Amino acid sequence: MCPIRLDGALLRARLDKAFRAWYNKAVYGRLPRGRKGDMRVFTGFGQEALDFLTDLRFNNNPSFYEANRERYERAVKEPLRALCDEMTPVIQRIDPQLDTRPGRTMSRIRRDTRFTRDKSPFRDHVWLGWRYPGESRSEGFGLYWGFGPDWISWGCGCYGTDKPLMDALRLHIRREPDEVRGILNHPRIKGRFAMYGEDYRKIAVPDDVPEDLRALYVKKGFGIEQIPSQEDWTLLRSHAMADRLAHDLTAMAPLQQLMQRMRRQAERAQEEAVREREEKARVQAAEQALPTGGAKLTVHSADEFEF
Repeated sequence: MCPIRLDGALLRARLDKAFRAWYNKAVYGRLPRGRKGDMRVFTGFGQEALDFLTDLRFNNNPSFYEANRERYERAVKEPLRALCDEMTPVIQRIDPQLDTRPGRTMSRIRRDTRFTRDKSPFRDHVWLGWRYPGESRSEGFGLYWGFGPDWISWGCGCYGTDKPLMDALRLHIRREPDEVRGILNHPRIKGRFAMYGEDYRKIAVPDDVPEDLRALYVKKGFGIEQIPSQEDWTLLRSHAMADRLAHDLTAMAPLQQLMQRMRRQAERAQEEAVREREEKARVQAAEQALPTGGAKLTVHSADEFEF
């Protein structure tokens, strides 16, 4: 009997379905409600989700939240979890090392206000963020998606300043400018995403840095984010949002993978710097241990000895 041959797209679809079934069993210990062997299906966020987040913005207190907890669970948290589940295979294909556990990926409605000026107890927005295990939201270079009552965005980048990572990227810009340019100018990125990030006010830019990459060279940290449009709000209300997000996350994969390589280079450079400092400290300690002051080392020639 001749084996059945599957084309690439169909094979990937079947493998994705098998992975989702395994993921549910491994993470949740059971298959979730919905289609057997599959994850819950994202069907979009309805008007009720936007209404809840808007109401929470103007009634940001525990009593309002407790009275409307069921609204949040039904209209916001459940579709957010469904979108998180659907993106898991996409993220795994981009980099299997990225953390896809819902507890690490999904935003919490309650805010940690211990170290912030804003003491509002609840978030009036939701987000998904994919980082590497052990990284906090303010660290590293990751992928994200989120929305609030008056905004919606997705992209990848640094949350703040990351000098070691950007120093590695600056060196790579000088050595391999064509690779960096090719990623940023890819048709699936250029014109659909905009770069963001704070610039250094004073930084020397070497002459060998190409003109079109100088704006990136002077960044303290950077990212790219989709250029917003009214169509985004239409997508949000249906499964089309999941389709668009999967498409755009895949388009951003080369940049995410490049920055992870830069992270490894930055870590190696830091390790080398530590070794050099330790070696320098050992040399200085050895020099300080040598006799000084009145005690002098006298060197004799062989002629002074009788044999």
